[in-house]
Amino acid sequence: MPPEIKSIAVAGAQGSVGKPTILALASVPRVSVLALTRKTASRSDWLPQGVAHAGIDFDDVDGTADVLREHKVEVLISAVSHGAVLAQIPLADAAKAAGVGLFVPSEFGTITMGWREEDTIPSFLAPKIKVADHLDSIGLPSLRIFVGMFIEAITTLVGYDVNKKVNIFKPLQGDTPFSATSAPDIGGFIAHVVTHYPLSELANKALRIEGERLTLNGLGAILKAPVEKVEEVPSLPGGPPPFIMSGLQTSIEKGLMNQDTKVGENDGAGGADHMWPGHRWTTMKEYLQCNM
Repeated sequence: MPPEIKSIAVAGAQGSVGKPTILALASVPRVSVLALTRKTASRSDWLPQGVAHAGIDFDDVDGTADVLREHKVEVLISAVSHGAVLAQIPLADAAKAAGVGLFVPSEFGTITMGWREEDTIPSFLAPKIKVADHLDSIGLPSLRIFVGMFIEAITTLVGYDVNKKVNIFKPLQGDTPFSATSAPDIGGFIAHVVTHYPLSELANKALRIEGERLTLNGLGAILKAPVEKVEEVPSLPGGPPPFIMSGLQTSIEKGLMNQDTKVGENDGAGGADHMWPGHRWTTMKEYLQCNM
């Protein structure tokens, strides 16, 4: 473990990436862990006893910077949900003011490098691109981690939860391979790299990980379900709107969820699974056996 890393904070501690990241970090000796939530959230019962908690107002740059200074935070991992992505801009400003050495923004999905903000769906990738541009503009070193699809979200991606079918957006072929990774593996990988590699090796890098490689058509065999081409991917009430599912499937077709697709310079193409030696990655079949 790099001796300089002694204090790490995780924002968005309640989320699907934040929770496993904190649990993984809590098992690392000699590292102080701070869970950051919104000011109105109380400490969660699941937080390990040795993990500190602080509620913050994301828009209060000075107040958040004071919290980060108090805990001597050197690495700030953001696992905020998609709706809170832009809240990372004042969070990054606070990290910069507090002298944080590395900011890990909430990416964990489609490759956002190589895009211009005006060329993507405004509510989809544009906020993440805006955050990445802001990190560059303030000179705060960052580490972007791309994971493909969350294994936990794949049944939603193809509307299987609605009609027990693999629904593929009609214009697509469905044969392009894409990466898929489970949330516990994502959290474990983040915790491992920030505690086992010098910040100089992580700063301003993009890493891609892959628990398993799948195709949309191939999901039929895994889910034991018929594959159908549809005009609109069905969604459960309260779930993601169809245009998000179609957009994600289109990103897969373009190779933007494949760890091998090169988009721009220094974009991390080729995968970073080797940075967590000896780890056994969860497959989708294993996930389904335990959860469905």
